[in-house]
Amino acid sequence: MSADRVANLQRAMQLIADAVDELPAECRDLAGNALLNITAEAVAQDVGCIEAGRIFARLADLLSRGLQPPSSEAITLTSFDA
Repeated sequence: MSADRVANLQRAMQLIADAVDELPAECRDLAGNALLNITAEAVAQDVGCIEAGRIFARLADLLSRGLQPPSSEAITLTSFDA
């Protein structure tokens, strides 16, 4: 992933995190689930369902080992941005 692309991804993540903070209190607890649904759909559209499944399986593996991706740092789960 190019340095510009990483910087733009990190900026997008920060803007999204800031927007979640601005949600009404009763919606904040639902933000993660809402973002996951939006993300799953976007990734499947970008790379196809099979590759999306691989990406999410890799993410599941990281999470099951207690390695939560930081919201401030981009990680690569495959050759695609994720």
